[in-house]
Amino acid sequence: MGGRIALVSNCLANQNAKVAEYEVCPGGMVPLLQLLRARGFAVIQMPCPEMTFLGCGRWWQVRAQYDTAGYRRHCRMAAGTVADALSQAGGCTDLVLLGVDGSPSSGVQVTDSGADWGGRPGPREVALVPGQGVWIEVLLQVLAERGLGRPRLIGIGSELPGYDPEAELARLDRFLQGAEATLPEIGEAPPPAAVRGRAVLVVPQEGFADPDVLALAADWGLLQLPGPEAGAALELLADQVEDYRRHGYRVAGLPGPGLAQLNAELSRRGGAPLSAPGPDPRG
Repeated sequence: MGGRIALVSNCLANQNAKVAEYEVCPGGMVPLLQLLRARGFAVIQMPCPEMTFLGCGRWWQVRAQYDTAGYRRHCRMAAGTVADALSQAGGCTDLVLLGVDGSPSSGVQVTDSGADWGGRPGPREVALVPGQGVWIEVLLQVLAERGLGRPRLIGIGSELPGYDPEAELARLDRFLQGAEATLPEIGEAPPPAAVRGRAVLVVPQEGFADPDVLALAADWGLLQLPGPEAGAALELLADQVEDYRRHGYRVAGLPGPGLAQLNAELSRRGGAPLSAPGPDPRG
């Protein structure tokens, strides 16, 4: 792979991974993915540790609820798959990481806090506070331990009040061209609501460099197949496919390297192999 590499939060390409009501588009953030391609970045899509830990039917939670030994252990395992993918990429000249500001797990400069969260689900007060989410904190530790350096970091503000997709894309573009990451604008209005597509498409590693595949992300959330030495990464991907299917999502796969391995793992678990997508992601 080499060259310029972007470690991309799972939900930026697959809004189905978001906790309910936080999605801002049906599938993936197509303009963001297209910008990464235009700026010459190869994409490594990171696993969503919240999704792989609690599934797509999880409740809203704040950082303190995720700040547990069990969740941190899960994050370390997931971070190991990111470190493996980077090692297999064979080095790079520019490594960036795109998190999600406001997230309890993926926040880069802004996360959340709530003093009385817990017990019966219901309305709770939540505050935005400076700091990193649990996942980003653990991931950076693992990358450092593996001698892979520290990426340049930016948090996409899609979970913050006042989120403006065009302004955020311009902020990201300045960052990709070498500028320091600025804080995202925080306004008053909640982020624009969207209905998730409930359709997930597993794509080859190189799919994020294919404009035709990126166009599909308008309706489909994209999940990237891991490399040939997959190990835990393949198991995490199979876990997600199973959970989406359990919740009634449409899950399909594009032919390419790694799909046979995934289908073999799904078959081993008693599941059906992925088929090619039809023209309608809902069908």
